[in-house]
Amino acid sequence: MVLISAWLNTSKDAVTSNQQKGNTFSSRIAKYYADSPKLAGIDKREPLHCKGRWQKINDHVSKFVGSYHAATKERSSGQSEDDVMKMAYQIFANDYKIKFTLEHAWRELRHEQKWCLSYATKGDGSSKRRKFDDQTSSSVPVMGAEEDEA
Repeated sequence: MVLISAWLNTSKDAVTSNQQKGNTFSSRIAKYYADSPKLAGIDKREPLHCKGRWQKINDHVSKFVGSYHAATKERSSGQSEDDVMKMAYQIFANDYKIKFTLEHAWRELRHEQKWCLSYATKGDGSSKRRKFDDQTSSSVPVMGAEEDEA
């Protein structure tokens, strides 16, 4: 949770120069992480360690966003939020062949802009290509017409 907080707070900081030694984004996150009173007495993490752990969190949470959205789309009348979560876990496990263990991270990140946008763009069920194909009789795909979901 401290690493997530470090990433969120550092990514929202005003842009500063990365040219100065020790002022890389990863270094600023590692410093924020190390300065947290919640981690007093715990070994310091190097910027590379923070970056690697963040990449895993980001990857798994982003994938779970898609699983949760798919579960939400399949939600039937009378299903609770717990039922949707169970279905999202099942979808994630089926798609990625691993168990999702970062619910705490997902709950912290799910309302942040990056994850809200990925949720919204993945959820409309259409792409620019489909809209283009629907509007014309041509079946020739247009290069670069699909939305970038990354």
